[in-house]
Amino acid sequence: METHILKTLDQLLFINVDISCWSGKKTLTPDDLGLDRSQLPPETLISLGDKQLINPDALRAFTSIRSAARRLCLAVGTRFMGGYAIPAGKATALLDRLTALEADYAQAKADFLATYDQQLDGWARQQPPEWQKLIREALVPVAYVSGRLDFRVQVAQFSPPATVEHPGLETALHSLSDQIFYEIAQEAREALEKSFQGKTEITRRALRPLVAIRDKLEGLVFVHSGFRAVVGEIERLLASVPTQGPLASRLREELVQFLALAAQPSGLKTWADAAPVWVNPRGEWTWPMPDPTASAVDAEGGFVRTATVAVLSQAASKPAVTTRDWFF
Repeated sequence: METHILKTLDQLLFINVDISCWSGKKTLTPDDLGLDRSQLPPETLISLGDKQLINPDALRAFTSIRSAARRLCLAVGTRFMGGYAIPAGKATALLDRLTALEADYAQAKADFLATYDQQLDGWARQQPPEWQKLIREALVPVAYVSGRLDFRVQVAQFSPPATVEHPGLETALHSLSDQIFYEIAQEAREALEKSFQGKTEITRRALRPLVAIRDKLEGLVFVHSGFRAVVGEIERLLASVPTQGPLASRLREELVQFLALAAQPSGLKTWADAAPVWVNPRGEWTWPMPDPTASAVDAEGGFVRTATVAVLSQAASKPAVTTRDWFF
């Protein structure tokens, strides 16, 4: 296995987030509708669909927690082999947050199961009388539902097998940077659509996705050398942001241009490969880990950060460094 691939493995942990959520549904049968099976097309041809046994709102807490867990993993890592590849240096903080979500999930599960029978009955009463039996006769025991609600996290570190040779792991690692560029493109597209398109005035709140992209790539620079150039360009843009008030039109144009480039995985990769390697003049930086579930905001609805920012100028041979309080 190539040396740089082995170095990448040494700096990554594999985290699998296995969170199951009960759908609250059961397959609808011809008998439920009083139909003669012999008069219907075969099941290989058609499906009658499902019946909703409980109010979907009662299950929303579980899917919300699962989505939050996935966002936390993607904020610092990338999808990999059915789970997530996470920088080893950020794994502990991430696992602490996942443990907190696991506790929230356990509490939501206990609360839901404690009132399961009442919720089934309440949902049935909301339906027309002639159809209530579809729910009451479904007979889905609480023990079955309990088994369908689970939150588990596993952590592992990969190493090439000593007894066999197979290229699968190496191939997956070679494509890791492409996966990261793809995820960054998704974030950039969403940022353009939600925060920039059709907006006549842009505030610092619109920079949250840009900060998230920077933080993610900053932790994964060992995967692809071009990530340093992308981080440096983001820092250059953030250094131009005023401490208060809307963004100037020229800065808005630069931000849109960068996000439009980042929204194209191949375009951003080509740019990053060709750009000079950005070197941090202050050595290692410790940035706060992005928190997709955070709620602490300032008066304008933005996160408060204090950061040392490298201002990169195309005309200057060396970047100037300044420390400012940023409100995102």
